[in-house]
Amino acid sequence: MAHANYIYRILHRPASRARALVNGIPIYQRTPTANVTPVGPLTHWLVSGENTITVELFPAPPSPLTPYLGPHFAIFVLDAEDQDTPLFSWEYPTSVASLGLPIELPLVGGGALHIPGELPEPVYRRGSREDFPVEGTREQIDAVRELYDAFATRDAARFEAAMELKVTTFERYYGPQPLSRVEALQKINQPWVMEPFDAHDLRFDRHADGRVAYVRRESGKPAVRAVHRDQPYFGWGSDFYMTRLDGRWRIFV
Repeated sequence: MAHANYIYRILHRPASRARALVNGIPIYQRTPTANVTPVGPLTHWLVSGENTITVELFPAPPSPLTPYLGPHFAIFVLDAEDQDTPLFSWEYPTSVASLGLPIELPLVGGGALHIPGELPEPVYRRGSREDFPVEGTREQIDAVRELYDAFATRDAARFEAAMELKVTTFERYYGPQPLSRVEALQKINQPWVMEPFDAHDLRFDRHADGRVAYVRRESGKPAVRAVHRDQPYFGWGSDFYMTRLDGRWRIFV
């Protein structure tokens, strides 16, 4: 790979609900009941030059374990090869207070992240701009159903076809991932019991001028979810992002 790679690191404790967006697309949404510190790849969301990072914070109940601790949220963007000095950082309440602004929630903060050098064009930027309701279109629902049916019937070929754009997107940015397909096929062959498919519960949030649909369920359950038949404490579930390429909706993250 000729380009640099970037990661995000988030520190989030209870007493707030947070959403972090990169270039208008949410990469993190959570209301934690304990301290969380997620880390994840970020390059596939970024463009060369200026990128916008937005943080939305809303009040939430404090944790019963730490009832006197108020909200705290921080996001950092780091070079994956040099994680000592953040390229971007924003922290609540410090970043807000330093500007002399009130820190009461809800609030919106963030800033600009400059990425030097060239990056591959994000796949969603090649997608067409689409208007669609939050309940989704028949085409979008069918795309989710295709992934659901492939997993439910343990059809490896259909599953790989449904996930092909996601796999190639990550390989394009982060290099060959030979274990990803092996692990996926091992996972699909487990004795799963699928959560019933409910098209009426699906929600398609519109982002990036309609180039991106974030797929979730109104009930709060993952868009596609399964529980292991023999080990019911072991499950798999995911929300995901779709873009419309070559005339059809495809999962890309």
